[in-house]
Amino acid sequence: MNKKFLAVAVICLVALPFIYLGSAYAKNAGTDEGYLLPQEDGTYDVPNHKDWKLRVIVHRERPVKSNATSLVCNLSDPESLATISSAGWRLPSGIWTYALNTSTVPSSVGSANLSVIVENAFSKWSGATGSSNKVFFAKSSSTTTKTRASQDGKNIIAWGTTPSNALGVTYTWYYKTTGVAVEVDTIMNRRVSWSWSNPATWTSPLATCASSNAYDAQDILTHELGHWMGLADMYDTANYQNATMYGYGSKAEIKKDTLSAGDVAGIQAIYP
Repeated sequence: MNKKFLAVAVICLVALPFIYLGSAYAKNAGTDEGYLLPQEDGTYDVPNHKDWKLRVIVHRERPVKSNATSLVCNLSDPESLATISSAGWRLPSGIWTYALNTSTVPSSVGSANLSVIVENAFSKWSGATGSSNKVFFAKSSSTTTKTRASQDGKNIIAWGTTPSNALGVTYTWYYKTTGVAVEVDTIMNRRVSWSWSNPATWTSPLATCASSNAYDAQDILTHELGHWMGLADMYDTANYQNATMYGYGSKAEIKKDTLSAGDVAGIQAIYP
């Protein structure tokens, strides 16, 4: 056999396990039950779980660049009435436990602040669910050291590696027949600049400030946790740009910290 052809054939055979095609993801020992998770938007079959699906949602940077100074204040929070669509799953009613990787939090955000940021974000969504289908969130007594998503029975939030133009990626495993979620992981992009504007300091419109050089951690996490609840990304700028579930994130943005009327309508359609 031609040596050059043999070398190419061997390379292809070695590479095949690391490629995911169509709706399934590929074999790769040491990750999700031996499989490498995709990092691109899509719905995938779950190896070894024929009754499950994996939905990957990538929250990307808005392609419009800001020319503002380093700190902008008096930021507005316009209303958005358009109802957010369901992504096709829901959390089971009751308590949903999550674990944080505080060691990965950027210093510009502060590892000690992550618990408050996540609790603030979860409280918005939990408070919007209907009275008969309440979802409550509880932080695990132990942290996680993971920096990538994996189907391991734990719901994690961490900073790690994501596609370069992503702000965060949320992975949701759920049952195909019932739409009930099994597990959810969110990985925030450690390669972009982050900050945190603490809502407790917003004592007046002039004090409502954010950095134009960074993405606000609570702003983006509130959006990501909307995916945990079962809401989709919305990209129609005219109708959704002021909604928490608008599909793009921007620097100097904190309006996603609070839910719009359309966000609340979407969540109450799932949890009446």
